[in-house]
Amino acid sequence: MAAAVPLSPASAEPAFYFYKPAVERQAFEADLGQCIELAGGVSVHANAPYAANPYAAAAGAFFAGMMASRERRAMIGSVMRTCMADKGYRRVVAPKPVVKELGSLKDQDKMARLFDLASQASPLGEVLPR
Repeated sequence: MAAAVPLSPASAEPAFYFYKPAVERQAFEADLGQCIELAGGVSVHANAPYAANPYAAAAGAFFAGMMASRERRAMIGSVMRTCMADKGYRRVVAPKPVVKELGSLKDQDKMARLFDLASQASPLGEVLPR
């Protein structure tokens, strides 16, 4: 579950985590799980242009698939941000050492670290606008 949290440094926006002071662990895990489940239902349909030439059709389908994948990731990020904001969480830019640390952790350890970040008294990093 924690692997789906948007902390990918490959995306266009900075890596972030969700923050809500004094949130309880059960509530954090339930909120995150609900939002991940909601975001999992996102679907995008690739529309490849018609071409009589099979090579052009293959190239068109390839690029349409790439664009659909990018659009799906963007929609999942939007759903996660909206869902967590509706539950009272703020996004905070994760400092580079934290991103590196989270990248090296496995599921349960990553969830524990995300909870530590989410529930601390003050955010570690820049709070992003809603």
